Amino acid sequence: MKTIAVLGAAGKVGQLMLKELARMDAKAEIQAYGREEKPSHCDIAILCTDDPVSEVLAKELKDKAGFIIDMSAKFRNDPSVPLVIPEINADTITKDTRLIASPNCTTTGLVMALNPLKKKYTLKEVFFCSYQAISGGGKKLIEDFNTEGSLYQANCVPLIGSIQPSGFTSEELKGINETRKILRLPDIKVRPHTVRVPVMVSHSLGVTLRAEEDFDMGGIQDLFASQSGVICDGKIYTPKEVAGKDEVFISRIRRDYEDKNILHFWITFDNLLKGAALNGRQIAQYLLENF
Repeated sequence: MKTIAVLGAAGKVGQLMLKELARMDAKAEIQAYGREEKPSHCDIAILCTDDPVSEVLAKELKDKAGFIIDMSAKFRNDPSVPLVIPEINADTITKDTRLIASPNCTTTGLVMALNPLKKKYTLKEVFFCSYQAISGGGKKLIEDFNTEGSLYQANCVPLIGSIQPSGFTSEELKGINETRKILRLPDIKVRPHTVRVPVMVSHSLGVTLRAEEDFDMGGIQDLFASQSGVICDGKIYTPKEVAGKDEVFISRIRRDYEDKNILHFWITFDNLLKGAALNGRQIAQYLLENF
């Protein structure tokens, strides 16, 4: 039986990953390790660690693991490392791949919606404002949120990550760079604004998309729904309703009032599942089934 080692298993992401792996169809022996422990050998190592630790572990496990899946942001922009959402670009993994990155949670929801549209339309420009859950900030932010007088209680905070020299935050730059890489659309313009809101679970995005062609509203709902892992059925979904569900939900679809080349829609999804642990588990399952 093949083995999957989860490193950083005691942390929040690690605990979620262990739960997800228990749901996996493909069978494997699951091994849990703390931050200071490492397997002598495994078929798949999943790094549920922060950027500096992932960098060290990726080097140390290079000859000890068949494949390494990193859940941090460390390797996402490395052109030699596939940035994978299995429903979209599993083909970027080959038998010679050793290190695989799992994308940012906000980016994941966005590209799951854009991918089916890419097949019919020439996507030129996407604007989004995110409404990101407290749980996306990890244990420290959850503790802050539950502290009396927290800035995040009954408030919207337009700052996620650190402000970069460009004025954009690190979270916003992830949305730009990772969207281009996953969709293999290096020229698409991505215009992000990321905001933390007082919702515990599930991220949402208000999206405005410009294409080269007019949008066909007669078939747009079915086109969204054709994407594996997406639900688009005409209902309006909120973060509360989708918490605990695997899919990405799309609603409020409408063509722009003045420009037929512009489409507006709403995305919401559980940031701890498809935005994190579920995607990591799906990568592991793909590896077990194909290599």
